[in-house]
Amino acid sequence: MVDVIKKNIKSVQESLFSSVGSSVLTIATSYLVLNFFRGMFGFIMSSDKDWLAVLNNMQLYMVQAYPESDFIRVWISVGLTFVFSGISIGLWRSEDRSNISVIFDRFFKVGLGLLFFTIVAPTFTSYMGNDGSVITEEVFSRSTRLGILIPTLIGTVGFLVLKNVKINFSYNNSDVVFLYLFIPVVLIWFVKLPVIQLDENRDRIMPDPLMPIANTTKIPWSVIFVLFLLSYFIGIYFKDVKRLKNIMSISWFLLPLLIFSWIFKKPVIEMNEVLTGDIPIFVIFFVVGLLVVLFINNPIVKKYYSIYLGVVLVGTLAGVFISIPMLAKACLLLLSLFSMVVPAVSTSTQGKRSLIIIWLVALVTLTFLLRGGASETGIIVPGSSIFGGFSLTWLLAIFGTYVSFPLGVMLALGRNSKLPIVRIICTGIIELVRSVPYITWLFFASVTLAVFLPAGVEFNLIVRVLMVTAFFSGAYFAENIRGGLQSIPKGQYEAADAIGMSPFQKTGLIVLPQALRAVIPTLVSSAITAFKDSSLVTIIGLFDFLTIGKTVIDNQSVPVNFVGHQRENLIFVAAVYWIFTFTLSRRSMKVEKRLGLGER
Repeated sequence: MVDVIKKNIKSVQESLFSSVGSSVLTIATSYLVLNFFRGMFGFIMSSDKDWLAVLNNMQLYMVQAYPESDFIRVWISVGLTFVFSGISIGLWRSEDRSNISVIFDRFFKVGLGLLFFTIVAPTFTSYMGNDGSVITEEVFSRSTRLGILIPTLIGTVGFLVLKNVKINFSYNNSDVVFLYLFIPVVLIWFVKLPVIQLDENRDRIMPDPLMPIANTTKIPWSVIFVLFLLSYFIGIYFKDVKRLKNIMSISWFLLPLLIFSWIFKKPVIEMNEVLTGDIPIFVIFFVVGLLVVLFINNPIVKKYYSIYLGVVLVGTLAGVFISIPMLAKACLLLLSLFSMVVPAVSTSTQGKRSLIIIWLVALVTLTFLLRGGASETGIIVPGSSIFGGFSLTWLLAIFGTYVSFPLGVMLALGRNSKLPIVRIICTGIIELVRSVPYITWLFFASVTLAVFLPAGVEFNLIVRVLMVTAFFSGAYFAENIRGGLQSIPKGQYEAADAIGMSPFQKTGLIVLPQALRAVIPTLVSSAITAFKDSSLVTIIGLFDFLTIGKTVIDNQSVPVNFVGHQRENLIFVAAVYWIFTFTLSRRSMKVEKRLGLGER
């Protein structure tokens, strides 16, 4: 034990005090960090800060005005995401194992950090009173400090001993995620938080009592954790089923659409529209796709393939500008993409059978999701949208990467294409979008976009924002991916050609995987930027997560006055943004390490 401590001390000395310059830099940085923490701690703990402005408005932060009577839809949306995550973690369960001492070491470091900040935390803080006087008060008493220090010190020493004791027990690295989720789920059953209570005159009763967290929060999260655990074991059980992995990959692509078009939205379906519109369109396009699969490689029909494809592409383009059902527009686009792939795959009976199944599933999925998204919602909220708060921020963030990433891939490939028309169009889109600030595009979506839409085609504000967000983020993704494509040696292309790969195979199996691997850091940076830029929608009147904290809560005066407590909310919003962006950054670093990026 003594040798371990000496070794750690020597390591710290070499890292932080190896020279005079290093020592000065370490001391100066420590001084600044220490004073920043002490100032922030005093700011947070002073009595003039009302953190119940945050706690009392968590529902507003998450879903804004979404009605409590339909909260089951919110919990189903969250539960589905965790179930899919559990199955995916089980299916792609890592075989890497670590000794239990790794977990003890992590808790030991957490304990050290808690000990340090508890020791250096200020006892008193000062703030400006309403009359301009400086008020000094005690924010961290000696008894409170000791009440934290003693159990933390005992726990830290215990973890130090455990991490240095050789215990022959290892765990799978994928399993530790359940420990990290289990801890907060257990804590919500024991933690008590201050709550606001009102008397018969609707006046606030002080001091605010400590009460347990409501069952409407505890029970759903506990059920979700159990489902998460069960889905994980299901994923492990079917780990060797390759088809299930393919299904899960596609399901992750469809899950956000399912949540936002059916579950969260609660669409009101008119059966007359389904019977007279959706079903006939579905049957017509299914028959057309079936005929294409069966006869496209027929020697007689094959001569007219280029004419057929041209007609479909012209019809798809014309469908954007003429008044036909939205499902027909989407099916035309799907048929265009499908027709490009069919000749290369429908060369055998098995290939034709697979294409028919894929076409049927794609049409059913498209019809189902589009009907849910295009129908009126049954959720009644004040304002123009059911999305608000964190749900709106998350929708914009997911859409910013979920739709714009494949769009960026296509634009990058198109810009590198040898076909002049494709290259010019893709280059024009990228340069046009990147030359205009995102805020300007938001104003364009809010004010101008409707002018460019065909007669009879209308989208609400959020859909228009999602459209410009997809193109804006997609343009930046395209340039990042283009950089990756340019880093691929010419020999890779030549090797793919030498073994007889088709252009689709060469791009999908050789070039694109290497290009994406090379630009993972920049792609993650773009995803983080898209998540943070979602807060800019406040300028066009949408109530995102930041707007709730900055404007809505700061204007509350009935039944509790939170006017003037904007700083507490902004600190909370900043912390939430940091948690998500930092987590995404750390996960990307692990992916980079697993793929060997930066190694020679």
